[in-house]
Amino acid sequence: MEPGWKQGQRFERVREISVRAPARQVFPLLCPVREYEWIPDWKCTMVYSRSGVAEQDAVFITPQKFHRKALWTLITYDPPRLVEYLLVMGTEATVRLTISLVEEAGVTRLTWRFLFTAISVLARHTLPADFTEEKFARMLGAREQQLRAFFSDTAARGA
Repeated sequence: MEPGWKQGQRFERVREISVRAPARQVFPLLCPVREYEWIPDWKCTMVYSRSGVAEQDAVFITPQKFHRKALWTLITYDPPRLVEYLLVMGTEATVRLTISLVEEAGVTRLTWRFLFTAISVLARHTLPADFTEEKFARMLGAREQQLRAFFSDTAARGA
């Protein structure tokens, strides 16, 4: 007997952004709890974290389209250089989000890599449409501006 196959559709989006701040200050913000500080429309429900913030094997849920929810697990936690999340949308799709940080001369470059695997017919249509190169670039451009504003505001407050 052999396993059945349900061939997924896979695609990737990668983009680099930068912020004038040390990686040790940027990295903690890549956390489902701390994202409330710099992403205005961020929403999540924490499921598991001993520390209360991002840590290896932390789990949280986010709302998705069509009244669905996505379950996230933090699978790699290597401060201040790398964080990876595995996002599972039921049996519809998975997304592996890898964010690597490199600091040079006070500027941190963050490379965001999303690896999508669409499984269901719905996900095969909606994910590529929701994450075109253009839409992905806009989303990461917004994240870059939000991070820059966060550090600008922090500097203005003298923190």
